[in-house]
Amino acid sequence: MCCCGVFDPLTMESIVNTDRSPWLMLAVGVAAATTLKALATLSEKRNLHRLPLPPGPKPIPLLGNALSLPQDLPWEGYHAMSKKHGDIVYLTALGYKFLILDSWRHANELLDKRAVNYSDRARAPIMELMNIDWSLASMHYGSTWRNHRRNFHQYFNQNAVLKYHPIMYEERDAFLQSLKADPKGFMHHIEIFLGTTIMRVTYGFDDKEKNDKLIHTADMMLSRFAEVGKPGSFMVNTFPFLRYAPGWFPGTGFRAWCKEYLEVTRKVVPVPFDHAKMNILNGPRSEYTSMAQCFVDRLSDEKLSVSERNELEYTAKGVTAMAYLGGSETTIASATVLVLVLANDTEIQRKAQEELDAVVGQDRLPCVTDRPNLPYIHAIVKELGRWYNAAPLGVPHVSRDDDEYSGYFIPKGTMIIPNVWAMMHDPEVFEDPESFRPERYLKNGSIDPTVPDGDRASFGFGRRICPGRHFSNDSLFLFAASLLAAFEVVPPKDEAGNPVYQKLGLRYDLVAKPLLFECDFIPRSKQRYDH
Repeated sequence: MCCCGVFDPLTMESIVNTDRSPWLMLAVGVAAATTLKALATLSEKRNLHRLPLPPGPKPIPLLGNALSLPQDLPWEGYHAMSKKHGDIVYLTALGYKFLILDSWRHANELLDKRAVNYSDRARAPIMELMNIDWSLASMHYGSTWRNHRRNFHQYFNQNAVLKYHPIMYEERDAFLQSLKADPKGFMHHIEIFLGTTIMRVTYGFDDKEKNDKLIHTADMMLSRFAEVGKPGSFMVNTFPFLRYAPGWFPGTGFRAWCKEYLEVTRKVVPVPFDHAKMNILNGPRSEYTSMAQCFVDRLSDEKLSVSERNELEYTAKGVTAMAYLGGSETTIASATVLVLVLANDTEIQRKAQEELDAVVGQDRLPCVTDRPNLPYIHAIVKELGRWYNAAPLGVPHVSRDDDEYSGYFIPKGTMIIPNVWAMMHDPEVFEDPESFRPERYLKNGSIDPTVPDGDRASFGFGRRICPGRHFSNDSLFLFAASLLAAFEVVPPKDEAGNPVYQKLGLRYDLVAKPLLFECDFIPRSKQRYDH
């Protein structure tokens, strides 16, 4: 579960898709030149020690580095820049400032050790029109963020997630039945399994049709949200005065877009909680406790004042929405990629299934509590987090104040982008980093804690580390262990009967999602499967 961020690192596509007209582009040019010159002068005055900016490609007037930014698989493009300019790279584009961190050392020094200055988030002007203040991932670092995060942590800390395991097991069993009945639809089954699990944990909804509809609506919201953080996609982000321009003025099409987005937000944020609240107050109590039920119980406290109750309900709606939005896409994408890995590697499956048969047997399915006794499967999940990164460029942090680091000046408002993919594929840290090797996390038959954990980077840095990581880890482990216990995953075959190994293709918005691929599932033990 990784809370999605606000800004997608800039790509050329976000520039060319800008709403343009000759008059607008003329205004952009004049305003950009004036604004950038003023900002440069102000930055020089604040840089008391006259330190240089971090190295990077030479910018051009007006656009900065926009034309030289990577398009496809940008994490690889930024890594190539780092090989040329060093493992911290400074870029500008349409007035935005970016600092790419290509090594774990720099991410640790800035985002962990200097977290007070590097825990903020960027907020584009268009977000003021999108009513985005409920989002924990997007909030400015401060008291409201701490309150929301504290509430989130209360229901998703390492001990709290234990009470959600029975829901995971029920949905796991339904998933395996669906996979046996319709193996070709495995991607959809994974989405329903993990999405419905989070929905039940969050709201207590058992209605499959309602959950499917909510999952679809939330996915639509996340897809549209990915458009917001691309500098250049909305001119109002670069020139906030457009908020007050008349509707006929070029570049004001964002108003209609915001209106549509707000309607989708209403269906994802307040409406599900209101429905859950109504069910809890008017219907029988669910067998399992949900986040919504805990919040409703707290709201019934007669000692609360009206303002306290309103604030708690607003927090509840935001936190419950983030519980799904923050973890659905990343966890589903990771589980889907694991299927591809297993289909391509029968040896990994053999070792995992030997461990399962020896520890769990064939009369039941594995549980999360089996993890300490299943180190090889645990290592598979750890290696998945290293080899594949659902958020390969992390979630950008923002510097709240000017800073000096490693002999360079980092201006206030710089977006800090950790290249997680590069960190987890560093050949100086991981031997043969392109290969999927669970054994790298094992030593003497146990998990080796000295090996850098992919989870550590995948879930963020510093005070912005994802509070839902324990739930996500438990879900992925249970998915991996149960799938391996119940099925052999095999690639499709060509006309001659030879296996056709699948390649991992990715589509990147806020999350690097796997493209469609094929495989098949052969049931193993009938006794275990039918448990």
